[in-house]
Amino acid sequence: MTDKVIRQKDDHPPILLGSRLSQAFEHLEEMIRERAYQIFLDRDSAPGDSMADWLQAQSEVFKPIELAIKEQKHSVVAECDLKGFSPEEIEVEVQNGVLKVFGSHRESSTRKKGKATESRSENLYFFQSAQLPVDVDLEESHAKLFKNGKLKVTLPKSSGKTSGKK
Repeated sequence: MTDKVIRQKDDHPPILLGSRLSQAFEHLEEMIRERAYQIFLDRDSAPGDSMADWLQAQSEVFKPIELAIKEQKHSVVAECDLKGFSPEEIEVEVQNGVLKVFGSHRESSTRKKGKATESRSENLYFFQSAQLPVDVDLEESHAKLFKNGKLKVTLPKSSGKTSGKK
C-alpha cells in the first residue's frame, strides 16, 4: 500500500494514512526490549517470567487509548481520545483488514528554581489496532482531530475497488 494523506475537512494539517508504521515500531520494540531486560535485571533472583517483564515494559512505553469501531450503513467509523497530540503526530494505517492508529508526542517543560533552571521532557507513544468488520475504500477515507482531542476516522465501505482488506 502506498502512503496516502488523509485530509481533514477543515484547514488543519493532514493525518497520514500510510504504511510507515513498521519503522516506528522497530524503535519502540527496541525500547520495550531494553526496558523488559532492565525489569529482569532489577528482579535479581526474585521469581518472574519474561512474558510478564515484556508486558510490564510495554505498558510503561505505550500510553493506553481506547479505540471504538462502529459499523454504519455506508462506512466504518473509528474514534479515540488523543488529547495532547497534534495531527502531525498521528498516523493511521489500514492493512489486511486491520485499522492501526499510532502516534508519538514529546512534551517538554522548563521552570526556574531560584537561579537554576529545571528542564524536563517526556516522549509519549500510543498504539491501538482493531479488526475492521468489512472491506473499506481507502481512497475515500478521511480523518479529523477535533480541538477536544477526539480523533474520528471515517472509512467508507468498499464497493469492490481499492480495499482495506488485501
